[in-house]
Amino acid sequence: MEPVPASTQRVVPIAPVGVVLAAGEGRRMGMPKALVRDPDGTSWLRRAVETLSDAGCAPVVVVLGAQADEARTLLGPPTCSDRDLRVVEVDDWTGGMGASLRRGLEEAATTAATTAVMTLVDLPDVGSRVVARVTAAAGDDPSALARAAYQGRPGHPVVLGREHWGGAAAAAVGDQGAREYLLHRDVVLVECVDLATGRDHDVRAASVGIATRARERFTNPTARGDDRAMTPLVASAADLAERLGATGYLVDDSLATIGFLALALRRPLLLEGEPGTGKTALAEALAQALDIPLVRLQCYEGIDATQALYDWDFPRQILHLRALETAARVGGDGADGSGPSTDTSELEKSLFDERFLLARPVLRALRESPAVLLVDEVDRADDEFEAFLLEVLSTYQVTIPELGTVRAATPPIVVLTSNRTRELHDALKRRCLYHWIDHPGLERELAIVRSRAPHVAPALAEQVVRLTQRLRGRDDLVKPPGVAETLDWARALDVMGASDLDVELASATLGVAVKYREDADRVRASLDEILRV
Repeated sequence: MEPVPASTQRVVPIAPVGVVLAAGEGRRMGMPKALVRDPDGTSWLRRAVETLSDAGCAPVVVVLGAQADEARTLLGPPTCSDRDLRVVEVDDWTGGMGASLRRGLEEAATTAATTAVMTLVDLPDVGSRVVARVTAAAGDDPSALARAAYQGRPGHPVVLGREHWGGAAAAAVGDQGAREYLLHRDVVLVECVDLATGRDHDVRAASVGIATRARERFTNPTARGDDRAMTPLVASAADLAERLGATGYLVDDSLATIGFLALALRRPLLLEGEPGTGKTALAEALAQALDIPLVRLQCYEGIDATQALYDWDFPRQILHLRALETAARVGGDGADGSGPSTDTSELEKSLFDERFLLARPVLRALRESPAVLLVDEVDRADDEFEAFLLEVLSTYQVTIPELGTVRAATPPIVVLTSNRTRELHDALKRRCLYHWIDHPGLERELAIVRSRAPHVAPALAEQVVRLTQRLRGRDDLVKPPGVAETLDWARALDVMGASDLDVELASATLGVAVKYREDADRVRASLDEILRV
């Protein structure tokens, strides 16, 4: 038999080794993430293994730590053969992700693979198509560095060529993993936002099905797009009220209804009301209830689009330039490859790179969505900033001249708050759903205190609520106390060990609730009469 010419021989690519990092104790989750299941019973750990296996990784290495024995039971029976599944444990898993990464790369080094695909256990919507796309971009080049990106935001999985395993392991300290190592190297970013959000989950969803519905929006094309139906995050106004109540935030029927409509219609929610009525707290509770990040933009007089969108890290850019100049002097400069290039266009391109971009709240919300974007105290900003907000809220996209257009795969949930120090323009109001939050009545405020400060004695809580209600009824105070002050006052009295509110104690702690000298003088002069009522 004649030998097959080398030019016609088929080269079989070497399969990458997959590594699932699942050793942490999951403090915010309340349990190791390796033990978490979806509402339908699907194990996050087993799904991560199957994702890598389905994408062609062999073997798949699972790194366990906290409650490793229990986590092992979730892996059997595996969908890949025993030969293709390796489970290792890391003894010093409390030291952070770095220890897990080192152990995973140590096991990977015992294989013949030229690349390793690193992923996390808490990426429930990252499927095999994402892994396949990133590994295809990296190939089996032992010098490859590639990772998934989601609307330009670097994420997992990460492909490390074998040549980088030693360096990445050495740089893996604490919870940094390979982040510091990759930061100073050329990494191919593979855009995958059309396939997944790429967002890791640090806390358990406050309600059943949140993670599953979020995944469906990115895997089901009929559930995407401004003009198409989107699976609602909540089933009804009552459902929203229940979920917010679980976080300690109590809403009435009207607020629950307008909140539900804002979610269902994907419209910004504008909340106006006196300071201290719970406008900001609603956005925080909403993010907690839906298990999505909260991104806050605090408005102030003179704020402009730069503070809201992005900026460039000028000190790091200057250091980068100096490093290039030094390298050029030491290694030579020429087009023949003898040294670093100082071509002007290449220098500019390297300066305005993703690693030097400082994402501000609006850009972060567009990239990290689904998220809650809180635009707090928008009435303190000027007309020009309102116009900027209107443009962003109309398209949910921004353009960075050096990098291109950033478009939210799904619009963030936007909550704007205003203390009504000035009137907002009609154009912005028309874009939003509107609700005025007033001070609650006696019974509701008492329920709020009991929910948010359950350790306060019931009798003391009622006394504090009745006192603040009476102070709000006065027309001679510059700034009556809000619900936030009621909560602070009740907690302060509890810290002092009080079980009953008398004139002396109320006067001594009045500064917790009343913040103007004139108001404090007026209240102290009539405390005895107020408390007797």
